[in-house]
Formats: sequence, C-alpha cells, structure tokens
Amino acid sequence: MKVATQEKINAILANMKNRGIDAVLISDFETGRNKNLQYLSGQPSDAMLALFQDGFTALIAWDMVVAKQLSEVDKLVDVGEYNRSYRAALVDVLKDKLGDKFKLEVLPTESHLLALQLQEAFPDGEIICKGDGIANEFIKARAVKTPPEIAILKEGAAATNTIIRKIKSFIESNRGLREVDLAIFLETEFKKAGGEGPSFDTLVANVDRSGMIHQVPPASDAQLDKPGLALTDFGLMWKGYATDVTVPLLFYPLSVEQQRIIDVNREAYDIAINMLEPGIPAHIVAEAAIGHIKSKGLNMPYGLGHGIGLEVHDPPRLAPKPTDPELLKFWQETPLEPGMVFTIEPGITSDIGGSRIENDVLMTASGPEILTVSGPIEFR
Repeated sequence: MKVATQEKINAILANMKNRGIDAVLISDFETGRNKNLQYLSGQPSDAMLALFQDGFTALIAWDMVVAKQLSEVDKLVDVGEYNRSYRAALVDVLKDKLGDKFKLEVLPTESHLLALQLQEAFPDGEIICKGDGIANEFIKARAVKTPPEIAILKEGAAATNTIIRKIKSFIESNRGLREVDLAIFLETEFKKAGGEGPSFDTLVANVDRSGMIHQVPPASDAQLDKPGLALTDFGLMWKGYATDVTVPLLFYPLSVEQQRIIDVNREAYDIAINMLEPGIPAHIVAEAAIGHIKSKGLNMPYGLGHGIGLEVHDPPRLAPKPTDPELLKFWQETPLEPGMVFTIEPGITSDIGGSRIENDVLMTASGPEILTVSGPIEFR
C-alpha cells in the first residue's frame, strides 16, 4: 500500500504543472535505492515508476507477485515482456502516454546512462535533472509524517525501548563479552520483539573504537567491557519504518578527560532538546549543540540529527547552515513542524574514546515528544 496521501501527491503534481514537467521517473534497484518508489506506489523495491502530471502512475516491475499484492498504481507493466529491459519498457510507457515530445524529470539518484539512453530514444523530448527540482517536493512530503506513520514509528520506538532496557543485565551477566556478542544479542532481540531486522548495521564499539563516527567493522571480536567509553548504535525496522538510537556504555573507572566528554555530551544533548519547539529552524538547534561542544575544545564532525521513517535517514536533516557557496545554492531553511520525527544525536569523537546520546523525537504542536529512552548506562 502506498504511503503518500492524496494531499501530498497533489502538491507534487502541482509542482510538476507549475514547472512544465510532464512526467517524473523514480527508480529503486540494488545499484541505487530510492524509497520514493514505495512512498508513491506501495512497491517496496526493485521497480521503476513513471508519475505523470495528470496523476497517472505506471509501475514497471520484475516481481509481479509482489507488485500485484502491494502496489497501488494505474498501470502495471511486467518487465519480463520486454526481455527484462527496463529501458525498453519505459520507452513504451512514455511513448504511449506522451508521444515523442515531452519534459521528463529524473531524480539526482537516477542513472546517468539511463538518462542518456532516454534522450537518444526521444530526441524531441527534454530529460532534466535539478538539484532543487522535484526531489525537494518528495523531501517536503516525507518530512512530515501522517498519523498512521506516526503510530507505526511509536510502536517501533516502544519495541526499541524494550531492547534498550535489556542491555545492562545482558552485559552484567556476560562480563568479558566481545563487541559482536552484544550485536548478536541486539539483533536477535529485534526479531523476538516482532521487528523485521536491523535498520542498519548494528554498531558496537569499546573504548578503542568508540571515537570513530561509524565503526569499521561495525562490531569486532574485541572485548567490549574494557574500562572507558563504549557505545552501541542500533535500530530496527518495524512495519517498514526505522528506529535509530545510540546508547553510551560507561565502564568505570573513567579518566578525568573521559568523564568530561560524557558531561559535555549530555550538556549538548540537553541544549538541543530544550530548544525544540514548533517552527524553530533545524539549523539553529544544530548550531547551538555543536557550538557548545566546540566551545569546550572537543570535536563533533557531523550533523546533529536526521529524520527517520521509511529510511533510517529520512527528511528532515538537522545540520548547521552550510558555508560553501555551491551548497548554499540548494540549501533551504527547515522549520521543525508538528509531525516530523527525527533523531537528536550530539556526539564527541576523540582518541581516548567517544560518546553519543541519540534518541528519536516526535515534534508535536505543544513541543517535542521523546520516543526512545537512550541514555548512558554505567558499569562499575
């Protein structure tokens, strides 16, 4: 079943009409995933969707059993009837609906080769790709969740909270455990809780690796509970929607500087949470939290947070306003609106270990609702 409401689809179609776009192409394959396919059609993956200015939708798929069960489109095309050539099938769909002359917009994630092939197939057509084009409409639509989406995200957060509460006893019962032991435990619990699996690679890091932004490998066979700063960053997929939390693990004794990292990280987190209110620009919150960490002489080399939804990195993005002139051309201020669901995850990286507190937050008309219960877990 498609996620987009008719109101959101109408806004996308209005943008297309205003800009003279006859059709938009959305593709999702192993070489490039794009959840806008599922958002508009209900098809979860591995297909191509043409959305026309009049609202007509044509889905080109290879798994027709899935497509017939899950998609909601006006026309369903079996790529098998075109010798498994999506290009050939798309050419037929476009020609049948629009003829030889039209304006087609492809997303920035689309294959450059396919765009060239389509231009060759339709020399009188115009194939365009804009950094500030239709992709922005998808971002706006997906940034504010509908009530059914919010209900699912809350269910996923509740399942995640149940797992967070099991971490302390698991570690205490398995002293000397490896990073990978905790990762296996967490991912097993995802399934037991009713989740579909992890929303991304489960990260577990002891004091020697917690200073990385993203651990490589995600979890190793090194001992987890060495004295110092450790963490685990994980999330699950629940009815197609992601959660994402980072839990700091504090194995005492800590050095004075390690304790300072924990304290400053908590201060930055509290600053961000206390600033959240409907209408506040996302970059203002990000700049305040990151600025606090930097004012203490510590390092935070990434943004403050991101939306969660069909993807673990959904719109909106909570990051400082860019200073690069090229990035500024496409940057738009993002007020935090009721219905947005996003992470708040200030963190500090260093050679003596890192710390990150991350929770999932729903913006409501009366302020933030913190959906998850991550916070430092102490082991003494």
